[in-house]
Amino acid sequence: MEDFDKTIDIEKVIKGSQSFLSRLPGFMIRMIKNLICEDEMNLTIYRSRHLDGLSFIEDVLKGWGVTVLVRGEENIPGTGRFIFAANHPLGGIDALSLYKALSSHFTDIVSPANQLLNHIPNLRPLFIGLDVFGKTSRETAKKLDEVYASGKQIVIFPAGEVSRRKKGKISDIEWQKSFVTKAVQHKRDIVPVHISGRNSGLFYTVANLRKLLGIRMYVETVLLPREMMRKRNSSVTI
Repeated sequence: MEDFDKTIDIEKVIKGSQSFLSRLPGFMIRMIKNLICEDEMNLTIYRSRHLDGLSFIEDVLKGWGVTVLVRGEENIPGTGRFIFAANHPLGGIDALSLYKALSSHFTDIVSPANQLLNHIPNLRPLFIGLDVFGKTSRETAKKLDEVYASGKQIVIFPAGEVSRRKKGKISDIEWQKSFVTKAVQHKRDIVPVHISGRNSGLFYTVANLRKLLGIRMYVETVLLPREMMRKRNSSVTI
C-alpha cells in the first residue's frame, strides 16, 4: 500500500465527539475503523488530494469506476435557485453521483450532511456539517439559513437517513418537511430527484435487527463506507 497521510482518523473523531461515542472502548473503535474501511478511504482521498469540491468528486468516482447515468436531464432548469430533493438509497455514492450530475449545469452547490464529512478537506466547500447524533447548534442553524438565502443550489435528502427495507421493499422513511418551509421562506423551487440503487442484504438486516432490539443508535451507519466500496465498477442511475 502507498505511504500516505491519514485524512480520516475515526479514533480522533470519536474521542472528540460531544456525544456518548466519546466513551467507546478501544476494541470497539478498532472494529469501527475496519468496518468503515478507513485505510481504503484514506487512500482514495490521498490519490485525489490535489482537487477540491466538484472536481474532487468527479475524480473519486472515476477512480472507483462509477458511471453516473442521468435520465430526464433536459428537465433540469437552466437558471434559478433550487432545492434538489432526492431519495437516499445508498448513503454516500448516491450523493456523490447527484453532485456529479448537477455539476454539468451548476458550479455552486451545497448540501447539509453528516459533520464527519468536515474531516475531508476536499469536500468542505460542498457540505454544511450537521451533528446527526445531537442537536443542531445555533451557529449551524444560522449557516443553513444563510445558504438558503444565498444563490447556491441546494441538494438535500429529506429522509435524513439511508433508505430501509420494509416488507421486502426498499424505500425512504417519511421525509422531513422542513425543506418545504425553507423553500417557501426563501422563494426557492423544489426539483424532485429519484436515485436508483440498493445496499447489501447485510445492511438492511443489521438495520432491522437494531430496530427490533430497540437500539436508538443507527449502528448500521458504520457499514456505509463498506457499501460504497461495493459500488466500485458499477453505475448509478438518476
